[in-house]
Amino acid sequence: MKAFLGLVLGLAALGFPGGALADSTTSVNNAFTLCQIFDNTGLDSEPCSVDGWGSSVTVSLDMEPDEAKTMCNGVAAMMEEKGLSFDSGWTLQIKSPYSGSNTIAYCNL
Repeated sequence: MKAFLGLVLGLAALGFPGGALADSTTSVNNAFTLCQIFDNTGLDSEPCSVDGWGSSVTVSLDMEPDEAKTMCNGVAAMMEEKGLSFDSGWTLQIKSPYSGSNTIAYCNL
């Protein structure tokens, strides 16, 4: 829950205008912005990563899968609310330090 609250505060501080259409460059830039927000919380187990070819943002957080899914959907909604849009197919992947390379939750951005 601390991770979610940290992300809420990080996203709330953004002053981006809403309604921008995404393109490939915008999607990658927004993905790096999202990673910076995750990394600035200090709650991630390892640095957030962006895979432009795979259209994904991956973060490792110490949380249960149900909590991760709730947070994932909340973050995606806040990104959209703040006007940080992504091309179709972009996802947020959440892993746990205990899940190895397995994703415990994902959602569309």
